[in-house]
Amino acid sequence: MCNGYLLRSFATIVFFATLILGTSSDAAETMRGTSTDDWRGWGVLTGGKGYVPTPMGQVHYRDLGPRDFKHPIVLMHQSPMSMVQFAEVQNALVEMGVRAIALDTPGYGNSDQPSEQPTIRDYADNLVHVFDQLNLDKIVVAGHHTGGLIAASFAANYPDRVSAIIIHGSALATQEEWDGYLARSAKGAPRTPRADGSHMKRAFQPQTPPDRQAILDAKMWTLITSYIQGPDIGHWAAFHYNMLPDLKAIKVPGLILSDLQDSIHYMDLRTAEARPDFKYVEFSKGNLLEFMAEPRRWATLAAEFMSTIE
Repeated sequence: MCNGYLLRSFATIVFFATLILGTSSDAAETMRGTSTDDWRGWGVLTGGKGYVPTPMGQVHYRDLGPRDFKHPIVLMHQSPMSMVQFAEVQNALVEMGVRAIALDTPGYGNSDQPSEQPTIRDYADNLVHVFDQLNLDKIVVAGHHTGGLIAASFAANYPDRVSAIIIHGSALATQEEWDGYLARSAKGAPRTPRADGSHMKRAFQPQTPPDRQAILDAKMWTLITSYIQGPDIGHWAAFHYNMLPDLKAIKVPGLILSDLQDSIHYMDLRTAEARPDFKYVEFSKGNLLEFMAEPRRWATLAAEFMSTIE
C-alpha cells in the first residue's frame, strides 16, 4: 500500500511538472505571456536607446549598427508620431550592416517637451547637440513629412555635418497652402476621452474596404502616439516653414520618395522640379503609411542610395 501511494504521488508530481514545463516552454517559445495575439508593441524598439541633454530638454534616441560605418543615417519621424514609425526600417538597415539612429522629436515619443514653441530651424539647430553627444561627425539625414522639413533645414544650415539627404513626403508648400492646413487643424478631432470610445474611432479613421493588416497596424501606431504626445507643436512648426530657400541651399546628394495617395504627393513633384539633381522615386501607389508596411523595401532603397555617396 505504501509503494502504491508513493507511485501515485510520483506520477502526480511528474504530471504537474510536465504541465508546468510545457507551459513555460510554450511561453518562452512564443513570448506571448497571456496575450492572444502577436502584437509586439514597444518590443519593435528593442536595444540601443538613450537620452541626450539639449536646450530643448532630453532627446530620446535609438542608436544601432556598426560604429565604424562610413555614413550613419539619422531617421526623423512625421508629426504626430515617434521613432516607432521608423522602428522596422531601422531594424532592417541594421541587418544590412548600416548604422542607423532614430530620434524622437522634442515634444513627441519619449523626448521632453520644449519650454517654448519651436520653429523648424530651432529643431534643426537642436540636432547639433544630439550629434555632438553621439560623436556623429557627418551623417545622412532622413525624414518623413515634418521630419523631412527638419532634415532640409539641417542640411542647408549645417552643410559640413551632412553627406546626403533623404526626404519622404517633402512638404514644399506655399504660405497659402500652409494657412489652409493650419485652419483645418483647428477643427481636428479632440483627444478628450468619451464614454463610448468614439474619440478613438474618429482618430483611427479606417477606410472602406479595410486596409491590409500592415497598414492597419501602422494606423494603430499613429493613433497610440497621437495620444502619448502633448500639444502638436511639430505641425505648427511645419505650417510656418518655407522649405524652398533651404532646399535650394542644400549642397549634398538627395533622394526624394513619394506615395501617390499621400495628400502632399503634388508637393513631392514640386520638390523634384526644384531639385532635378536629386533622385526621385515613387515609393508606392498608396498613402503616407506605406513605408511602415514595407520597411525592408524602404531600407533597401536608402542603403542603395547611400552606397553611391563618396
